[in-house]
Amino acid sequence: MNRRLTFLISAFETLIIAAIGVGLTLAPLTIVWLFENDATINWLVPFRASADIWLMAHGTRLMIPAGSLLGTDFPQFVISMIPLAFSALIAFMAFKLGRRLTTASDLWIGWLGSGLVYAAISFLLSTAAYTKGVYPINWQGTFFPPVFFLFFVILGSLIGKQVALGDAIGLPEPRERIAFRNFLGRRFDNLHWAVRATLIPALRAGTAVTAILVGTSAILVAVMMALNWVQMTRLYEGLHVSVLGGIMVTVGQLAILPNLIIFGASWLTGVGFSIGTGSLISPLGTVVAPLPALPITAALPQGEMQFALAAVLVPMVGAFIATIAIRRHADQIRFEFASAWGAAFSLGIAIGLVAALQIGILAGLASGGIGPERLQQVGINAGLLMLVVFAEVTLVATLAAFYSARPDKADHPLLAGRRG
Repeated sequence: MNRRLTFLISAFETLIIAAIGVGLTLAPLTIVWLFENDATINWLVPFRASADIWLMAHGTRLMIPAGSLLGTDFPQFVISMIPLAFSALIAFMAFKLGRRLTTASDLWIGWLGSGLVYAAISFLLSTAAYTKGVYPINWQGTFFPPVFFLFFVILGSLIGKQVALGDAIGLPEPRERIAFRNFLGRRFDNLHWAVRATLIPALRAGTAVTAILVGTSAILVAVMMALNWVQMTRLYEGLHVSVLGGIMVTVGQLAILPNLIIFGASWLTGVGFSIGTGSLISPLGTVVAPLPALPITAALPQGEMQFALAAVLVPMVGAFIATIAIRRHADQIRFEFASAWGAAFSLGIAIGLVAALQIGILAGLASGGIGPERLQQVGINAGLLMLVVFAEVTLVATLAAFYSARPDKADHPLLAGRRG
């Protein structure tokens, strides 16, 4: 693709992705507005609500001024929890757009087209969504969405698998991809030999530990929903909403389902999570205040659970499996290190750092405020979670690394005779 075609295609596809992102909530809200609303409510109400949700998916915070609801006064508060399901979908579409740009002669012009269009849409939506009752923080609504979107577009175009069909097959790679690959290669070659040897295996194993934690949590949440379906049904009935209203409640719960799964991953480590200030849900004990009347809260582990303490073994078992599984990727460690102790501690600590950093980032993204006062703190203490995960994973990964990273031979001939 030449530069003009690259710019137009990236701009047009960006427009479509933004429309899909807003339309995911605007379509059902519009249906509810058409069939179940009174004539005094303008269509701009569901439109602004959809714009707010779209902005929140990019990390924008919503301000709720002090007011009164159902006769109860509440102070000003901020809604800062990110609906991660929408965020993940937008990130996936942006990454796919970046991959489609890999057939272009120049990537930067595609980045420019996507960035300009998404920035314009963000500015328009953040402006249109403003009301006195609820409004996005303006500068966040203007800058966060294009930065978020462009990050994944650039990432997809630089590291994504090149997409080439028809006449595009055999065309040279864009210069930006080559330059980025060469830059990473030079940086990697300039690393200390110990870091260079452990980096890739640690990334593989640490990411596997994170995936095991999140995957196990997803299964646990599904099981808890299945076991507590009666309570969930009662909560739906208690909301006194119509069928269309129930569908909207379900869509809203699906939007935060990834948040709850990450909360579950923290629960599996023993750290747990909170639903409001002063509450704690963990395998070591549960103290909760009244929960929001959402059906999905029935899936939260509450009270004493017989298997709760056994859940803490999940990150440790995951660390053991992941460290053993990377043995075939640890050839450089076994060659570079002369001491089994040095190899095991280096790899174990590196795996612990990777897993702790990844799960800490997920915890920070999943947490936030959803209401006034105590509901301003919902989620996970990311710092404490990182410390606990690092300790749990490093201990087990170091022990397992004595097998998967044990040196084959000494790095120096004079040390070869000292090996047992």
